[in-house]
Amino acid sequence: MDQQAHPEIWRPLAGMLDGAREWGFPGYADFASKWNDIQVALKDRETPRHFLDGWLAERGREFAIETGQIEGLYTLRSGITEQLIAEGFAGVVGSHTLEGVEDRTIKGLLEDQEAAYRMLFSDVAGGAGLTQHKIKAWHQLLTRHQETVTGLTLDGRRVQVEFREKGQWKQWSNNPRRPDGVIHQYCPPEHVQAEMDRFIDMHAQIEAKQYPVEVEAAWMHHRFVRTHPFRDGNGRVSRMLMAYAYIRRGLPPPVITNKQRDEYIGALEDADRGNLRMFSELLGGYALPTLVAGVSIGQNALEGHLSRPNGNGGRTVGDRYYPPLTSDQNPGLPGEDDRPLPGGGVH
Repeated sequence: MDQQAHPEIWRPLAGMLDGAREWGFPGYADFASKWNDIQVALKDRETPRHFLDGWLAERGREFAIETGQIEGLYTLRSGITEQLIAEGFAGVVGSHTLEGVEDRTIKGLLEDQEAAYRMLFSDVAGGAGLTQHKIKAWHQLLTRHQETVTGLTLDGRRVQVEFREKGQWKQWSNNPRRPDGVIHQYCPPEHVQAEMDRFIDMHAQIEAKQYPVEVEAAWMHHRFVRTHPFRDGNGRVSRMLMAYAYIRRGLPPPVITNKQRDEYIGALEDADRGNLRMFSELLGGYALPTLVAGVSIGQNALEGHLSRPNGNGGRTVGDRYYPPLTSDQNPGLPGEDDRPLPGGGVH
């Protein structure tokens, strides 16, 4: 009974597949080189650097929003995602969600997910490698405002129970039943510590071999979520690990959106059957447009073009955000005499 024929049966962690060094997504390495050149050129140019940092902060908010939507923690109403990406989470309320999540809860979830994303950058900047302590700290922050998890009673009914095991490996099995009735097995609780020891050791070896970034990210994401070491929150942590692979190389991570959920889950299931390459290619396809956009904005910033549209109809000029014209908060875009100069002043 092999794993590819029966992917629902848990098996110990598997290392990187043969030939994976050749899986690099077409065109990504060229844009990664351009991105790195832009980072060097912006190092001592504060104003354009801040302009690009503003765009990167928006990508962090997008990552934070979508990672919770994918897990079904909330569903934002049409147009709200773009607004929150541009303006931040200070004004988010429960009525922005289809489920009517409590104001405190939705705000807390989004802020925690954004804070965990920022923690990745701090951890990478700290210079130490990946550790179980870091993974547990990410989980504890990601789930800080998650009060319950779904449990099953002895007669099979789904109930909400208090979520206490934040930042701790699971103590009970969490094997879901698929719609066809088959139980999808994850790592048994008694093996989690040993498997996570192996995960850290295997990743250190993979990291040292410098696989293409999407290959490393795909391995980390899939192998972690296939182990499912936490009671809940494993998907969110696995996407953090995916992002970690990119951030460690100074690259903007891909954002997997709720609209891409079915394609994304399907690729993970293919990886369960042994096809990790398909998942790696999917991540590469998500990451490339983000990187291309970042390179374009960075090049424009170097040339003194410090104005860009926001997804909600607003516009960022220099380090200032202007809401859409329909918003009462919009003071009007700057005139010719107010536009930022490349050196940081105004015309």
